[in-house]
Amino acid sequence: MQTPASLAGRVDRPTSAIPATALEFGRFRVLLRQRQLLADGVPVELGTRAFDLLLALLESDGQLITKEELIGRVWPDVVISEENLKVQVSILRKALGGGRDLIRTEFGRGYRFTGMLRSIAPDSCQRPVRANPRSGPALFPQAFWRSLPCRSGCSGRQ
Repeated sequence: MQTPASLAGRVDRPTSAIPATALEFGRFRVLLRQRQLLADGVPVELGTRAFDLLLALLESDGQLITKEELIGRVWPDVVISEENLKVQVSILRKALGGGRDLIRTEFGRGYRFTGMLRSIAPDSCQRPVRANPRSGPALFPQAFWRSLPCRSGCSGRQ
């Protein structure tokens, strides 16, 4: 049996390396280990590709992600048309409902997440997220979390 520590480097399950249990933006919460999106505490139906797209956009933390980068991250080793990406962005926007403007289209270039993102760590310490999408396969590596100050007065341990 593999332990969470042994899974941390696996590319196909990057959420196992994330010390935070959830990310929040506006009225939404993303439960990372459960791979679920909640709106006001209610689960939102979201397919695998749309959820992967959401994670990629959240990881970019406001930086532009080109269409090619998104396709490579959401559909690795699969050749798809740009139309598939547009369909998944549309599905994600529909799921976000009133928060659909959280995903901004940069016509001819790609997409950008525009919301304010917070992490919810296992010790309930809330920290702002500042991710570097080119830091490696793991979303939000542990060293990154340890470097952030905790706003809620916790010890900062993970």
